[in-house]
Amino acid sequence: MKHFFKLTCAAAVLTAGIITLSSFNKAKKATTNVDAYSIQLISNSTDESRGTGTYEWTWVLTNPNPGNGEDGTLQNVSHFSIALNAVAEAALVSAEYSFDGITWVSVPIELERDPSIRECTRVDVLKFDAGTVGDQPTYYRATFDQEFSANPYATSWIKSGARFGCNRYFFTGVGASSNN
Repeated sequence: MKHFFKLTCAAAVLTAGIITLSSFNKAKKATTNVDAYSIQLISNSTDESRGTGTYEWTWVLTNPNPGNGEDGTLQNVSHFSIALNAVAEAALVSAEYSFDGITWVSVPIELERDPSIRECTRVDVLKFDAGTVGDQPTYYRATFDQEFSANPYATSWIKSGARFGCNRYFFTGVGASSNN
């Protein structure tokens, strides 16, 4: 019985060691510091001058250390996705991106689950299918038909190359409706 107990203990220790080592082995996918990419709200304004009564939110996303993902560099972002509350989803009029902040490309207003970031989230998102190239900024704009407060802890996901995958990111985004 003593021999069986020692054998069982040795097997348990060996199994625990294998599980521990295999969990380190699975960590080949590098993780980034969530503050590595920079996402900033650069404008939150009303468009009353044109009589449209819309409210534009504009963000800029930059990669401050572009590279292949090795030695502290960051891979280019392939796309940027944001979660909106139900009131903001209903008030969304348009979404666009720009590589120069002047010429804008419309994005379909489809708030749905993004299968390319399914390992990060299962919530519906507004996906901007445009990322970064090197250290050049990419601009994102969402226009709403009502005013919202700023939420400094809004949730977004940045999808980059195979080394980093997707990362949850908090940024200043759309908060509660100002009509309430």
